[in-house]
Amino acid sequence: MTEILTDAWAKAWAEALNASASYRGVAASWEGAVLVTVRGDPGHGIEERAVFLDLWHGGCREARAARPGDLDAARYALTADASTWAGLLSGALDPMSAVMGGALDLTKGSVASLFPHLAAAKELVAVARLLETSLPPGWAAS
Repeated sequence: MTEILTDAWAKAWAEALNASASYRGVAASWEGAVLVTVRGDPGHGIEERAVFLDLWHGGCREARAARPGDLDAARYALTADASTWAGLLSGALDPMSAVMGGALDLTKGSVASLFPHLAAAKELVAVARLLETSLPPGWAAS
């Protein structure tokens, strides 16, 4: 199992996206990078971490742990606390409901520009749910 939002996890996510016919179909018009971040919570031993996905017409051209400058390069940035990410990956939370309810912050980009790609965004999360993922200690309880 690979810990969520690490370089290895991002690469596994990219491989799964590139192998997914359903993602390829619903994301055919998606262009642009996404930065996915968990907020740090020192009280629970959670360090901020993020991954960068370069998404292009139903494929993922690059996926890795985020680097300085990636926020500038991203079309969308999504940030949440660890328990929200755990809920998204377990299926307990729907990604768009989490954005609309404020649990998942769209810190870059707009809901209006994301709306045409709603099916692709949901499939991004659905594919991530298929990965053998582990959560660092404290994530589910934060």
